[in-house]
Amino acid sequence: MKTSALLLLISTAAAHAWPIYQLHEWGTFTTVSGSDGILLAGLEREEETLPAFAHAHLGLENGQFPNIQEVSRIQQQHGTRGIPASFKGLGKRPLTGVTVKMETPVIYFHSTELAPIRAKVKVGFNGGTISQWYPQRSCGEILPEPAPAADPKNQPTPLSAWTLDFNKPYQGLIEWDIDILTPAQTRDAVLFKPGDNVGWLRARQPVTNAVRSTSGESEGYLFYRGIGRFELGLKTTVSADETLHVENRTGGRIPYLVAFEIADGELRWTEKATGLDVGASVSIPEADLKAEPAGFCEPLYQAMRTGLANCGLTDAEARSMVETWWHSYFEAPGLRVFWVLPRAATDRLLPLDVSPPPAEIVRVLVGRSEVLRPRQEAEWLAASRKTGDEANAWTALVQTDRFGLAIKERVKALESVASIK
Repeated sequence: MKTSALLLLISTAAAHAWPIYQLHEWGTFTTVSGSDGILLAGLEREEETLPAFAHAHLGLENGQFPNIQEVSRIQQQHGTRGIPASFKGLGKRPLTGVTVKMETPVIYFHSTELAPIRAKVKVGFNGGTISQWYPQRSCGEILPEPAPAADPKNQPTPLSAWTLDFNKPYQGLIEWDIDILTPAQTRDAVLFKPGDNVGWLRARQPVTNAVRSTSGESEGYLFYRGIGRFELGLKTTVSADETLHVENRTGGRIPYLVAFEIADGELRWTEKATGLDVGASVSIPEADLKAEPAGFCEPLYQAMRTGLANCGLTDAEARSMVETWWHSYFEAPGLRVFWVLPRAATDRLLPLDVSPPPAEIVRVLVGRSEVLRPRQEAEWLAASRKTGDEANAWTALVQTDRFGLAIKERVKALESVASIK
């Protein structure tokens, strides 16, 4: 069926004199839920720093340099304290209501055409902002900002007025005008950039066609990140007996799923290679998570690589994704479920429009669902009640942990329930 559809697309492309090429994409949606299954907010904190050459909205940088012209404009319109000290370092725009972190989608192109392909790539984001990207976009959303201050010098715009609230509906967008380079041009292209980090290089491993933007920036892929608030469709809960329950509410079949945990220094996991049908659920007791010896878990690596490749990525692309995210996925403590979104769900959340149309589009977006266990929640609740020096560990967790704000929200809800009782 897939082969027939591809042949039809190729013959249609030939009839319209379109260039023949393929588009492949992978990326991650990260969420955190309490044991009750409710998604928690506070996921705006970054985990992987981006190279300085990447682009971002003003105030949402993560290792990038701010746009000096924009900083100057805002200081003139909002006052020298229009962006207070806590915002001057940038990457500090106040955010609220963030329940989903969209991490490192990359778009690859495969072509054997003898001439470069001029293409327009447009990605929407239903429920969030596309906050960081590379190469430079040709068009895209502009973040809302407060009205200019009436008296910028003496009464600058307060920091609170800059809050980007994702509890309200939000629609993101990015567009690129690019040349998809030929294989020969790709071989000669200089993709090296001072400041390349390990994650960036791992995403560049697959042999694909390089792209060049109208601004002259070249790379082996298109890259973007984002934050927002919406339901992904996988319901994860943990009952009092510490059994993990997973329910598919996406409206489509989940083609691949892995449950994974690191606790007390031990790595445990199990795989549902056949996925999860629409509306189906599965319960996974702790005993069903098989323990592995300490160190690199090659069986898990091979399982994830094979699972992603079976969803349509090339083997090199699947390896690239697993290796790019290995540290974050499989070396950090916690219980999490990895699952591939049904294609219809990906297209609904990230509508993609490409011209000229590719002969084939593969999109493998992985849901990374972090799930809090009841016993861990109880430990955090107890820690939050400590005072004096004994409260330092809890304070450090809330202030520095990537998921600290989400954990704080869950503990606050548990405290409210406890006070009623």
